[in-house]
Amino acid sequence: METNHPIRTLAVDDEPLALRQLTAYISRVPFLQLVGQCQSAIEASHVLERESVDVLFCDINMPDLNGMDFVRSLTHPPIIVFTTAYSEYAIEGFKVEATDYLLKPFSFAEFSQTAERVRQRHELLLKAAATTTADAREAIYVRADRSTVAIALSTIRYIQGMGEYLRIYTTDQTRPIITLLTLKAMEERLPAERFLRVHRSYIVALADIRKVFRSRVELSDGSEIPVGDMARSALDAWLRSKK
Repeated sequence: METNHPIRTLAVDDEPLALRQLTAYISRVPFLQLVGQCQSAIEASHVLERESVDVLFCDINMPDLNGMDFVRSLTHPPIIVFTTAYSEYAIEGFKVEATDYLLKPFSFAEFSQTAERVRQRHELLLKAAATTTADAREAIYVRADRSTVAIALSTIRYIQGMGEYLRIYTTDQTRPIITLLTLKAMEERLPAERFLRVHRSYIVALADIRKVFRSRVELSDGSEIPVGDMARSALDAWLRSKK
């Protein structure tokens, strides 16, 4: 399936041969449009200042400024795909919400699979941008199982933080959705009028609370979630608003 919107693509690699192969691969994918090729992150930053870029294919090991730090420095990063010869960077790549990770040397078949993931991510972003603000707040998008998953806010029962990972428990899934994201980052993405962080490790959907005890809440499926001292006053305020 080809996207109706050409995906504007920037390629960055300090190795001329690797950059040449990458741009050749990009030219073979109908829905990718190459708008620039750079041999350093500094050069790429100048391109981003003057060009609209949808996806950045970026090497990690580069002089002056490596690709990981470069992406972290971007206020509004495009879709990110890291390319590198070092597999130990994979987890780091997903920590900055990279859409994919290509381990050098990669074939055109591998590149094509990544390009398809980029296309799917791009289409999701276009659909989200086309909705109203209210509609956009009805779902969140997270990375899970090497794809982007849309989760309706109305289905979220509670979210458990486990270090740098989250378990998202929903009413329409028997198993939690696991994603690489902190609880604080998730808290900032959820509407405060519908969700409350009741504990350092838990966020609950207020509409799913059925019973409130001094140190815990019980949800509609019987799950019991601890309530921390810091959240007690916020929970009490919510209870008063319901009377």
